[in-house]
Amino acid sequence: MAYSRVFIALKQGCQDYAKDIRGSVGRCVIELRNGAGRLILQAQGLRSDCDYRVCILSRESYAEVARPLYVDGTGKGEVKWEFSPNEIGLEVSDIKAVAVLVKDKAPLIGFVEGEYNWQRCLMAKNMEDTSIKAAVADSGAESTETESEGENINEKEKLICIISELDKDIDEIKEYSRIGTADGEKYLFSRENVNPFGDDGINWIKANIKELCLVKSLWKYINNPFVIKGCRDYKHLLIGKNGDIYLLGVPGKYDKEYRLEAMAQGFNEFKSVDKRPPEQGNFCYYILKC
Repeated sequence: MAYSRVFIALKQGCQDYAKDIRGSVGRCVIELRNGAGRLILQAQGLRSDCDYRVCILSRESYAEVARPLYVDGTGKGEVKWEFSPNEIGLEVSDIKAVAVLVKDKAPLIGFVEGEYNWQRCLMAKNMEDTSIKAAVADSGAESTETESEGENINEKEKLICIISELDKDIDEIKEYSRIGTADGEKYLFSRENVNPFGDDGINWIKANIKELCLVKSLWKYINNPFVIKGCRDYKHLLIGKNGDIYLLGVPGKYDKEYRLEAMAQGFNEFKSVDKRPPEQGNFCYYILKC
């Protein structure tokens, strides 16, 4: 009996379609058994007044799920779809990403192995949606080096907008030139260290969510709903540095089910401040390594 399965955690691709400040997340499971495929996608935190469609993406092509994603008034939605790999032209091994799309934007996007320029495969198959083709045409004509530089500039501009929305009166980060630079990181780690887990050899400091932008590898987590919730509830985050490795600690109460959601977003380590194994309901930090 041939069987293969892929699990994809979906993260917020853009803020326009989030129901509220907590943002949106999702998960998708794609299974293939004896030549028959099945997709189950669940999402939460989305607006209910939009038309969402789901696409399975490979490096060079895509297949659109035959059923739309309907979102109810609570922001939750689910799609279940049975398909034949031969009909859609993709094997499970070809799948690199899954996207929930509205026009030319992706409210939710998830990758199997790592992020890549997924918009290209939409254009490569000549989608009928001309707005999507126009959005990716310019980037498709540029070299890889030019794309990388452009993405960094756009990402930096996006972060500045996010920071401004989170707090109009920014005292700590008035010099935006510090974002993602060595000076910004030096500024951040110049403050007094904390030792929440004893002498573990890691340089830990407390930070707020705006200050994630000072460490380039942590940029993308500034708008992560899981991170936002932890910082909002406990008024801080932990940022750690161990050589070239950066760590992000999100405070919260340990919960076995919540742990699975955290692991899907890359938070694979869980630490209590008393050095004991985390127990249900006890305070702990969910740790991510970059």
